[in-house]
Amino acid sequence: MNIHMARRRRGLATVVTSAIMMTAVCIMGSTGVVWSQTSLNSQQLEMTSTVNDYVNRINEFMVFEYVYCDSDPCDSIVVVLTNVGDVTLDVSEIKINDKDSEFTKTTKISKGQIKSDKSISVVIDDPAFSSYDILDVIVKTTRDNIIQTTIST
Repeated sequence: MNIHMARRRRGLATVVTSAIMMTAVCIMGSTGVVWSQTSLNSQQLEMTSTVNDYVNRINEFMVFEYVYCDSDPCDSIVVVLTNVGDVTLDVSEIKINDKDSEFTKTTKISKGQIKSDKSISVVIDDPAFSSYDILDVIVKTTRDNIIQTTIST
């Protein structure tokens, strides 16, 4: 009778061991699927954000309406920008510099948002402007688009 009980026990142990192994495999498989799905979703969101940023950067287009000295001698420069693109853009800074010397005047713009077909005017004051014949005016947006022109003072 001991031989028969041992055989039953061995058969039952094999079934229990198989069930435990199957459960462990199912749990590990489920964990892998959940992890990969979460990773895929986060990468998809990041890729969507990057693509949208590039598309908006392509559609962002602004022009100089006017760039002129406000007085004589030139103590301030007025920069008028117009958004002719399809998306709203945000001007982050205007830099005025002289190529021959080390002169640079950088003005950070806090409220430089321009909607499509709208304009903004920015006045930049510096008495040193009158010391230079030709100055470069460089405008940069938050998406790192840059336009440039020159002004004769």
